[in-house]
Amino acid sequence: MKLYELTDEERINYLLEANYITTEQADFLKSRKSLPEDLADSLSENQIGIFGLPYGFATDFTVNGKDYIIPMSIEEPSVIAAASNGAKRIRNSGGFKASVGKHIVYGQIVLESVKVDTFDLLNQNHNDIIQFANDAHPSLIKRGGGISSLELHKYDDMIELEIGVDTVDAMGANIVNTILEKTAKKVAFITDCDVLCSILSNSGVGQVVTVQADVDFDKLSTSTMSGQEVAQRIVMLTKFARQSVKRAITHNKGIMNGVDAVVMATGNDYRAQEAAAQEFASQTGRYSPLSNWTIINGRLHGELTMPVEIGSVGGAISSMPMAQLSLSMMKVYGSKELRAVIGAVGLANNLSALRALVTTGIQAGHMSLQSKSLAVTAGAVGNEIKLVAAELNNQKNYSLDNAKKVLKELRNK
Repeated sequence: MKLYELTDEERINYLLEANYITTEQADFLKSRKSLPEDLADSLSENQIGIFGLPYGFATDFTVNGKDYIIPMSIEEPSVIAAASNGAKRIRNSGGFKASVGKHIVYGQIVLESVKVDTFDLLNQNHNDIIQFANDAHPSLIKRGGGISSLELHKYDDMIELEIGVDTVDAMGANIVNTILEKTAKKVAFITDCDVLCSILSNSGVGQVVTVQADVDFDKLSTSTMSGQEVAQRIVMLTKFARQSVKRAITHNKGIMNGVDAVVMATGNDYRAQEAAAQEFASQTGRYSPLSNWTIINGRLHGELTMPVEIGSVGGAISSMPMAQLSLSMMKVYGSKELRAVIGAVGLANNLSALRALVTTGIQAGHMSLQSKSLAVTAGAVGNEIKLVAAELNNQKNYSLDNAKKVLKELRNK
């Protein structure tokens, strides 16, 4: 049987037998107690319950020569299937190649009502400010991180100190804000100016990942279309996305479907990730697709360049059991590797979406997976869900009215 045909418990047992999770982790998944009440209370205010999202995994990812399964948390049925589908085509053509730089988070200290000599004073104390900022978080220095840059910018009667911080494996929001607030007091003392604010920026320019993949034509073909024709149509659709902002938005949404699902599953801040990605897509002054597809040496070549603003330690990542389980399941060692994997997921989802659009259309695969949700909405329970979904897929009629009709006929047998 295929993975999607197994029960939840059978899939958990598959992960256990394949050595992706331990016996304790398998028991934890089967218990369905993803977040203890006291922990939930500590993570949010006025807490009254847990809002659950489906938690699954994508398969067939090979990134920089290493195989992965990828935990994903999302409510849209086709995303995990699309990730696995795209990853398999790429894996069978050689896999993903990812390039990841340092993890630099930028922060801003803004001075207001500055004086004539303020800029010069800051320049004169440049090295002292950097040293003070490093001293503000000594444990970060021990882990190999610390201040990577300090730049000054003038804005009318304000001056910005832009500080870059290498946060190593942490997402870094709390680290950077702590450094900024302590350093701001020192800066205020040096300049005798008021601090308007000190806060990190969710710009992702210091956390960019580039993922590339080549796909053989024969891995793209359909029963009615050659792989070369599919590849040419994917290239044409990408070209259109570079010219049409409305298409570029949906092009990138398909990428973020996969990226956000992994960000969620690992306990990271998907709002920060979205902010960084959308800003990056607009950096030229025109909103553009984050990926590009071309034909090189008789193969479809994809390249995705985008910020991946996540961590593998700290905050909710370290405290949430499901986040820890996700990292363990992936067998990633640090945020650098995790960023590479997340970038690969984005490119895999992008490939699947583009291939579907230029061949059968997006609804053919999407609605066949959506059929279970329709069955539930129609009132199906237990085994009825699979039976109604199977009939909807057989009829290719995916409407709520038809789902209700199929359910009524099933119950009247």
